[in-house]
Amino acid sequence: MSDFSLMFSLWLPALIGGAFAFAFGACAGSFINVVAWRLPNGESIVSPPSRCPKCGHKLGWRENLPIIGWLMLAGKCKSCKLPISIRYPCVELLVACIFLATFVLFYGPFDRVEGWGLHAASPWWHLQGFSRSWSAFIVIVFALSGLLAMTLMDADTMTIDIGIPSVVSAVAFVGWTVQGFLPESRSLRGLVPIDPATWEVGFACFGLMVGLGVSLWLLKTGRLRRSFADWHEVVGEGGDGANYPNSRREMLAELAFLAPPIAGAGLACFLPSLFNLHGAACQPVALLGGALLGWIVGGGIVWLVRILGTFAFGREAMGLGDVHLLAAVGAAFGWRFALLTFFIAPFSGLTWSLLGKIFGGKEGMRSGFFGKELPYGPHLALAAMILLFARPAIVNVGVLFEMLASPVAVNIPVERAH
Repeated sequence: MSDFSLMFSLWLPALIGGAFAFAFGACAGSFINVVAWRLPNGESIVSPPSRCPKCGHKLGWRENLPIIGWLMLAGKCKSCKLPISIRYPCVELLVACIFLATFVLFYGPFDRVEGWGLHAASPWWHLQGFSRSWSAFIVIVFALSGLLAMTLMDADTMTIDIGIPSVVSAVAFVGWTVQGFLPESRSLRGLVPIDPATWEVGFACFGLMVGLGVSLWLLKTGRLRRSFADWHEVVGEGGDGANYPNSRREMLAELAFLAPPIAGAGLACFLPSLFNLHGAACQPVALLGGALLGWIVGGGIVWLVRILGTFAFGREAMGLGDVHLLAAVGAAFGWRFALLTFFIAPFSGLTWSLLGKIFGGKEGMRSGFFGKELPYGPHLALAAMILLFARPAIVNVGVLFEMLASPVAVNIPVERAH
């Protein structure tokens, strides 16, 4: 058999699966367009059906086909003939390519062929195979879709609808738990792409979530007040917050909100010893605990910077939307991935600022693609995507990145078989 035939036979299954991933990604991109357009306008993402935003014409199924529908219409509405933004097919194509690249990266035969993917993705993916890792794959591509939706929304409106990262996090919790019930070989222990939690960590995470529920109840019943509740009264419509005088005071309200979760985590640390549970947890609990720990670390580090930065500078340092965004990243990819994303994001911001100075026009008259000022959320999302596909280049930058990229091996005390 020739080298070409060998390569073709090795890659054919991954390419066939990638084609389905591409088509599914295009459909997901179409839905992301709906989410990014309707949520900021306070509209339902379910009804009414897709329609022209200018004349209200209801789109037929052919017009609704991702990418192809826009091409068939030549970029114009069938009813009013007004142009349809090219952003729609571009987003659909981008998400389709992201799904395709993720599938090939995870399930390409990199264990037999030396290549970038051998180092970019955990060997767990292509050794486990799609049939035994489909739940984890759904978590990853759903998280990538959510990151893109949050990027589009944040770039357009300077806000992130908390519902998007909340749904991404919920899917991650369920998906990683389900993954814990799927068959896995003993030889793959320690390779799972999210750090499994021990019983001690799992109980601490559970205690923190119970404490978070207590804080939300106190907030809903008025026993705790919301931070920045008087923002619009003081700042006014369209204000940037520079003249808001009470930012430091509002951080005290957020610290009060965080007190029950911290107390809950501390108290729950003592529970494993009561039940004589020590060391590695069973696989479903270990993976759920890993997702919870990632959610806590991702959201916690941004919230810590928000609180400390606000105390230091007297104005809101980072938005709560950024807290939820990185929490969702941690839930889907793990706590190490979330920390790396946090450290990479400033480089994305600096690069964007530099490109803006070069290509964005004169100061005060910035225009064009790079002339747009971006909030921090898109830089966090971009950093996560870069890290997923360019991990080898990232982890070799310094000792800290290399240390954070190295997974912790936890021997799960549950026998698995292929």
